[in-house]
Amino acid sequence: MSLSADPLELTRQILAGFKPPPRLQLSQYADEFAVMTGSAAEKGRWNTLPYQREILDCFTDPTVETIAIMKSARVGWTKMLGVAVQFYSHQDPCPVMIVQPVKEDAEGYSKEEIKPLFEDTPVLRGLICEAKARNTASNTILLKQLANGGLIDIVNAASGRSFRRKSRKVVLFDEVDAYPKLDEGDPIKLGRNRADYYWDRKIALGGTPIFKGGKTEEWFLRGDQRRYFVPCPWCQTMQVLRWEQLEREGPAAGSYRCENCTELIPHSKKRWMVARGEWRPTAVSQQPGLRSYHLWAGYSYSPAADWSILAREHAEALEAMRMGDPDAMQTFHNTVLGVPWEDTLAGKLTGDGLAERRKDTSAGNGYSADVVPDGVLLITAGVDVQGGGGTIGERLVVTFWGWGRGEEAWHLGHFEIDGDPQQAETLTQLDQIAATRWQRQDGIELTLAMGAIDDGGIATQEVREWCRSRTAHWVPVKGAPQKGKPLLGRGTPVDVNRKNQTTKRGVLLFHVGYDASVNHLQGRLRVTQPGPGYLHLGQAATDQFLAELFPWKRMPKRDKGQTTYSWVLPKGARDEGGDCTRYAYAAFQLVARRYNRATMWDQIEAALTKKAQPVVKRPAPPAPRSGGFVNGW
Repeated sequence: MSLSADPLELTRQILAGFKPPPRLQLSQYADEFAVMTGSAAEKGRWNTLPYQREILDCFTDPTVETIAIMKSARVGWTKMLGVAVQFYSHQDPCPVMIVQPVKEDAEGYSKEEIKPLFEDTPVLRGLICEAKARNTASNTILLKQLANGGLIDIVNAASGRSFRRKSRKVVLFDEVDAYPKLDEGDPIKLGRNRADYYWDRKIALGGTPIFKGGKTEEWFLRGDQRRYFVPCPWCQTMQVLRWEQLEREGPAAGSYRCENCTELIPHSKKRWMVARGEWRPTAVSQQPGLRSYHLWAGYSYSPAADWSILAREHAEALEAMRMGDPDAMQTFHNTVLGVPWEDTLAGKLTGDGLAERRKDTSAGNGYSADVVPDGVLLITAGVDVQGGGGTIGERLVVTFWGWGRGEEAWHLGHFEIDGDPQQAETLTQLDQIAATRWQRQDGIELTLAMGAIDDGGIATQEVREWCRSRTAHWVPVKGAPQKGKPLLGRGTPVDVNRKNQTTKRGVLLFHVGYDASVNHLQGRLRVTQPGPGYLHLGQAATDQFLAELFPWKRMPKRDKGQTTYSWVLPKGARDEGGDCTRYAYAAFQLVARRYNRATMWDQIEAALTKKAQPVVKRPAPPAPRSGGFVNGW
């Protein structure tokens, strides 16, 4: 460029050289600088999709303070958060906080998303400061200090300490429905407070909703509830894609029926429609500067979101429900439709719901605590060992269940033995309870067929030694938290160490799969009609026991870029009743292994009937007369 001889023009040209480049909207920045990295299925240059553009631009819109999104899987929300992190690290260096549900999620996000983001994105390479000394925390897994003054702080919502003594301009909340409750307060409020000192703060929160009334849905409803309207290729009517309009059966399955002209739209027209779509608010925001969005897989460009594939996934979820797995439909609602799951039977699994079942005498419930119904053919027990901390104290918790044909079951008793499980006198009390003789209404007596006792607590060796001398009726069990484990594994010989003596392979230890056994218990509690699989509750099922019988919640977890679900015990909840019931069922399975399943109940009932038959005594021979022959004569 040639410089002008005119002093005024020369001054203008010189000043123009110092003028900063025009501020890019985030979608423009992403298209120019961002790359797909980390857990992305297709790596390479970023390409903003039509439905992502406005959401991204909210981050650079000064009129928007808070962005809330309720979404399904396959729409790129995690990658959009990554683009925001890149922007605030490169173009607008500032302290950024990313909030994940628990520590494992935070560490996984750092390794799977942040680390490759800074390694694979050209404009970010070399920005993370190297640790100056071994005791310097400028670059750890969860804290990244940037050379240009920026900061990335990855915290977990399960720790209130994560939010203390920090000031952050940008706070990004991910998968908020999975956040636990804290004594210090709501993790979202704690995180938002960290940005109070910034006039241009930016808050983004969202994720996949789980249950009705969760945080994701709450923030969506608090905002202006924007939905993506697309035109019909035939009549041009703008409309929101709704699951109800998708054909799911017959030759038209996988086509979309326009809500105006009712013509079928093939999946091949989806990209044409989405490219011409726009976000429209459908409500008035309850909070200034808050925008909220709902986005589901029906809009997604992912090959796995073909309308025909979504229809097939729905059919598979329906079939799974018919087979007794309601979780499949929850997963479909959460991860495909991006809406919270409202389980119409969930309320019946709570303590209050189960108390209503206990009252239902017409279904064979509410029986007296000292009565064993005639349908019971064998009895098993489950024992949970408590101790080593907590507020309730050391004790053994024991639950007895009676089993009949079709695995119909009756709750018979629930006891707590206060005392140290490592002491012999505590286990002696368990012996006394286990020796109970249970009398059915018809007079037949039953005794304990098998019991399973937890050896994963503070009394592992004492429990194993106790079971070693009672192998006919008791086995030690241990929970197996790993996914995919069977409800009851094969017995593993383990050593027994007691009083400085070791008995090699002294007892068989059985592992109880956590996910499988909780799933099974949920399925049984969902059976609403007496008969096979139904669980009866009598007066021995106290309110406390019912509150403990099924306290778990199914929660999402990010694992290698995928969302998986697992059972989580809410903070403060007790699960002894449920644990004992799961162990009692494991004990029942061990008894069943002794029989041919086809004839098992016939054999057990025949043995009970024979046992109950009165013994017919032979007439006693006449007693000889005393005194012998002479005296008799």
